[in-house]
Amino acid sequence: MIHTMTITETLKTLVISTILVYLVMRYSMDYSKQQNTESVFKLHHMLLNNSQVTINEYIDSPKLYGSIGSQTDSPRDCNLGLTTHNEVCLRYPQTQLRVHHFNDGKASCYDIEWQALSLDVKELRDCYNLGTSHWFGGFQHVRQPWPLEKIDMEQTPYASADLFFHKDKTVGGVQERIFFNSDGYGIFIPDDVPLYMSINGSNDGKICLAAKLDEYPYINNVGPTKLSYTICQASNAKTVRRFMLKKYLKTPITIPDETLFTKPIWCTWAQYNKQVNESAVMDYANTILKHGFSHSQIEIDDDWTPFYGDLDFNKKFPDPKNMIKKLNAMGFRITLWVHPFMELGSRSFEEAANKGYLIRSKGDSVPALVKWWDGDRAGCLDVTNPEAVDWFINNLKYLQTEYGISSFKFDAGESHYLPRNYETKEPLKSPEDFARLWATVAYRSDTTIRHQEVRIAWKTQDLPIFVRMFDRASSWDDMAGIKTLIPTMLTFGVIGYPFVLADMVGGNAYDDLISFNGGAYPNRELFIRWMEINTFFPTIQYSIAPWIYDQEVVDLCKKYTQLHEEYAPLMVKLAKQSIGSGDPIIRPLWWISPNDQTALTIDSQFLVGDEVLVAPVIEQGKRSRDIYLPKGKWKDVLRGGIQEGPKWLLNYKVELSELPHFIQLL
Repeated sequence: MIHTMTITETLKTLVISTILVYLVMRYSMDYSKQQNTESVFKLHHMLLNNSQVTINEYIDSPKLYGSIGSQTDSPRDCNLGLTTHNEVCLRYPQTQLRVHHFNDGKASCYDIEWQALSLDVKELRDCYNLGTSHWFGGFQHVRQPWPLEKIDMEQTPYASADLFFHKDKTVGGVQERIFFNSDGYGIFIPDDVPLYMSINGSNDGKICLAAKLDEYPYINNVGPTKLSYTICQASNAKTVRRFMLKKYLKTPITIPDETLFTKPIWCTWAQYNKQVNESAVMDYANTILKHGFSHSQIEIDDDWTPFYGDLDFNKKFPDPKNMIKKLNAMGFRITLWVHPFMELGSRSFEEAANKGYLIRSKGDSVPALVKWWDGDRAGCLDVTNPEAVDWFINNLKYLQTEYGISSFKFDAGESHYLPRNYETKEPLKSPEDFARLWATVAYRSDTTIRHQEVRIAWKTQDLPIFVRMFDRASSWDDMAGIKTLIPTMLTFGVIGYPFVLADMVGGNAYDDLISFNGGAYPNRELFIRWMEINTFFPTIQYSIAPWIYDQEVVDLCKKYTQLHEEYAPLMVKLAKQSIGSGDPIIRPLWWISPNDQTALTIDSQFLVGDEVLVAPVIEQGKRSRDIYLPKGKWKDVLRGGIQEGPKWLLNYKVELSELPHFIQLL
């Protein structure tokens, strides 16, 4: 049996058996217990009589429509007629509904919980209209729509995937179960719900939440099925986001290494791909210095190990200790690419398998083999096993003490890399705990300087490490191309991750998104525009070398790298302000004008704090763009003069070498 909950827009389409919830909640600092009691009493009465329900504290409030039930039978009161001032409980033949209201003076919230009373109920599903609101939050996506209602996402497990490797999946490796809209409504779903979601699937205009059992990746969830979530409303998107982040998520405990905010990272991947070797790394470092670029560290990426998972250098690095000593003397810190996979046939696989440090096949002591982008047969570190994690960390420490490695680039960690039928030492309450624990391993590897990076995040806002966007395609489009940079940066920020690394300037230079072979460098114009966008991001990562183009490109990159360094103190200040607040460094325009309907939809501009507005060009061949300035007085740094918003600057001229940005005059 499937219990479904659908949105009904008008009473004409309302099936008699559907219980329509018309949620009309509004922020109030003075929400009294009497009002609370009256609202819940009305809700109880209407649900009990199987009729339209209106929670209506404030008549002129924006509305969130939904239906919470499509039952053929009338419910009975499971509070035995003792309706409390803040709770409704109704029982149907196979399900039970509880609605609990609370208000803490900052937001008015409803906890909604459906509980199946029979194992025959395999799915519980609720839907709400997206309406005319603009929606934000959620997850990383290959196209990263902003606002979120632009998406067309059919029902899918809300579990993280490598969006290039797991091509049929839509939810990326950075995600939270928090969504909110421009009218101040927010939705939070707890981690014990085996969550499936659709957003505007087949353009139906709905956001739907479902709980399903006995299906991958939620194999550890046992029945009966339960669907629970909380809906809150505050005054606007910014207020409800702040409220729900502090109530349900975390905030940073400190910040990453300040050098990363100032000087660029240089990575070998897009420049050398798997052809990296000792001489290539030395040449890379020497050329960086020759052209006068600053640097924080060099990352040695894929193919430095003899087998994947064996944490030591292969024959392409005949004297790694001396190489790193020379690089350190040149002023470079060196970091290494690592991942949780151990190739069948590697030393690490054999040792970890013998010690029980790998994820196992369910009901067996045999390691469960997984497919990943560098092989079809690998074991995966069991991050729930403290002994396995200590063993892995000690192997990383060996690289630090033996060779002088500074830190690490942690790759993978998405829950869809879990085997189809797996078992871990400690059961995963949610498959996303795999990502959370892998991020925790990353933090443990470098708790002092904190110059590591990860590409996954879930309930890890407290970790003071940079979170990297998954690989960008070197293209002008929105298929992980340049147009996704700003929406992805904004999405990470509003779900609580302020320390964002926007992958590599110019993308990964893949010749296609199937083989992922390198060498297909972006054209000159694309590379320049990409660099300009990165100028005002929290950190810059180069890989494709600017000098493969011409001296003008080198000079432009040096110019914008220097401009980034001039604004680095602001970045660090904002990073420190995120401690305890969770406020993003890079912000949407609506952050300073949350009721501005135009600002709510802008996806090609961003703010650095509240002070700087940046409007880069992201269209091929364009030498102008329209720029929107929200309310305030703005100093035009590029052209001079003062502009007062809200207003559009139409057809603003932008040469290839230029980056429009404005300073708010407070």
